[in-house]
Amino acid sequence: MSQERAVVLHRSSTRVLLGINLFFVALWSITLLNPQKLNILWFLVVVLLAVLFIVRNKNVSRTDVVIAVILGCLAAPSSMFMGVCSAVAYVGGVSVLKKSKHAIVLCKMVNKKEILKTICLALLVGLALGTVNILLAKISWNIAFSLKPEWFLNAMRAGISEEIIFRFFFFATCIYFIKDRLLSKLDNFLCYLVMILPHVLLHFNTVNFALGSVLALALLFGLPFAVMQRKRDVSSAIGAHTVVDVIRFCSFGV
Repeated sequence: MSQERAVVLHRSSTRVLLGINLFFVALWSITLLNPQKLNILWFLVVVLLAVLFIVRNKNVSRTDVVIAVILGCLAAPSSMFMGVCSAVAYVGGVSVLKKSKHAIVLCKMVNKKEILKTICLALLVGLALGTVNILLAKISWNIAFSLKPEWFLNAMRAGISEEIIFRFFFFATCIYFIKDRLLSKLDNFLCYLVMILPHVLLHFNTVNFALGSVLALALLFGLPFAVMQRKRDVSSAIGAHTVVDVIRFCSFGV
């Protein structure tokens, strides 16, 4: 490939990734009109894209489906809807990434040592970020520690569904639409932005939106999980995210 053609392709990828970011920001803006009713649009987009990826790639295995069902079942006790969406998103994401040069794996199960690394990383990052979350949240909320089964189920649902849908699947969406090309530094940044920004924006509305809060949430609780997925595996991010939410729910009940 000539250098000139490579530059053209990189520019094309950058435009596509910018477009994906703008699309999700626009989608969030639309849902602000009536969040309770219009947030369903996020999941409608995810399911439609997932079905497109599955049909176009035609490479989903029985193992992929079984793993998706397991993930969905783990999230379902807290929310059947989120469980189903997570399962569909996982299959759609895998169909794009399984043979990609930018592949993200569910878990590095090469040997027991690698599995232990994933578990330790999830616990260390989860405990650290969970502690930071408490220190920040106690400014506005009073700590009222409690242990309820629902806190653990809600945390598991959040860890699985948010990491699968808003990071794993959204990254797969980027890779699909840039046709698995190599990523420039700018493209890589835009991919991370897609993995972070939409999920962060969902925590804000017209009343509580503040740029500083968006940046803080993105850097503290978005970027670490995105990096863990890209550099390690999805399981480490799910584990850390779940630990953070268990600490939050048990400390504040919300």
